[in-house]
Amino acid sequence: LRRGSPATGDCGPPPAMTHSRPSSSSSSFPVGSRVTFTCAEGARRIPGLPDTMECLPGDIWSRLPEPCGRSCAAPTRLRFAALSKKDEMRNFFPVGINVSYVCRLGYENTSESSPSSTCLENLTWSQPAELCRSEYFCCPHTPKSSPCCSQPASQNAAWSLSLTRI
Repeated sequence: LRRGSPATGDCGPPPAMTHSRPSSSSSSFPVGSRVTFTCAEGARRIPGLPDTMECLPGDIWSRLPEPCGRSCAAPTRLRFAALSKKDEMRNFFPVGINVSYVCRLGYENTSESSPSSTCLENLTWSQPAELCRSEYFCCPHTPKSSPCCSQPASQNAAWSLSLTRI
């Protein structure tokens, strides 16, 4: 045996990962040993990925994709739009991922594209463009029974102009 190398039947320490740390700091792992990885500070568990590797015969570690990564927190909540159904189901938002929004009831899209936001390198969200405009002039403080709130903005504008001429 060479000094500093693991004994036969021993994998030695598990390979280093960027955002994951082994649960054990031991340097000796006999064949059959398992090591579970936890997320380093600032990293989050990637859903659906395993977090355990095993020392296999031949003194090699089983393959394990990095189980943790950098992720933004949940996307920004918007008054005028809600997260798309697809993005609402996510719970991991790696740097660079783009989420899209759909205009809420009572708002209309003013462009060909949907509002969207990107998880930035500093783990914050980019500011989504305000592409949804209220279809009504008065709400939220005017009672829904008010004639003002029963007209879409385009009709409401004509109605309010005619009132000011009286």
